[in-house]
Amino acid sequence: MNRLLLSALLLLLPGYIVSSQTIPADSLYLCQSLPGNNPERFELKINPGSFAAERIAVSSDGKEIYYTEVKGYYPASGDTIKCYRFSDNKWIGPFNIFPGYLSPALTVTGDTMYFQTAGSEYETFMAVKKGKGWTRPQRILKNLNSAHYLQVTGKGNHYISSKSDSTTGGNDWCKLVVVNSDSVALSLGRPLNTEWDNLDFYIAKDESFIITATITGLAVSYPKANGGWTTPRNLGKDINFGLASWGPYVTPDKKYLFYTTGTKPDYSDTGIYWVRIDNMIDNLKNTK
Repeated sequence: MNRLLLSALLLLLPGYIVSSQTIPADSLYLCQSLPGNNPERFELKINPGSFAAERIAVSSDGKEIYYTEVKGYYPASGDTIKCYRFSDNKWIGPFNIFPGYLSPALTVTGDTMYFQTAGSEYETFMAVKKGKGWTRPQRILKNLNSAHYLQVTGKGNHYISSKSDSTTGGNDWCKLVVVNSDSVALSLGRPLNTEWDNLDFYIAKDESFIITATITGLAVSYPKANGGWTTPRNLGKDINFGLASWGPYVTPDKKYLFYTTGTKPDYSDTGIYWVRIDNMIDNLKNTK
């Protein structure tokens, strides 16, 4: 995996320098009012005929917010990764960063971004921040049958939704390991995975929990002391109020969950919502 990261340093895309200033607390998250235990829509600028969807990414210093603009499903079309930046005491943007890609994910240091294309075959790409911008997208993990929602934790472990030799469903939530210089996806097994397609997910940077998108809505699972993961525990009807919930992302401080949902089959009211999640994650850990 490190070899793949180094090989991706290609030509730069246009970018902008973010100042070293500390962002004021009342300017975090585009200056929007912080949500409580009930989900609120997170307002993001989009072009007419499009909507904000999939997972978002927030830099560890809070000064960059990445999201995807989508024109339609399925498969996703007209997708573009966009970015807001906090500079000179104000938010600027959004800028189009990666047209034709969706679902950004940042590493802990924020210098590498993973994302993917919107076709029926899941393919993962990456770019590295360098100088004033990002390197050109570079496809990675070509040896995998499916590469969806790649993430790296603070422990240096890589997790992904993919197909492995021991896959339970169509795709499984997996851990990547290097075998003979190739990255191999090893299923995290049951009860985390089911016979369904196990696709969108978010794993905490300290690996203390995983939030998964299941057929009954978003759920949380915790690591077992002797290995493996607990049966996912549904986050409840208040969060899972839509026809489906996907694209989970939790802020670096573990306080807020962002996700995509909507109540209409034509996706006309689909958008990105956020909700205070830290207390719920703590409380559900002690339930069965």
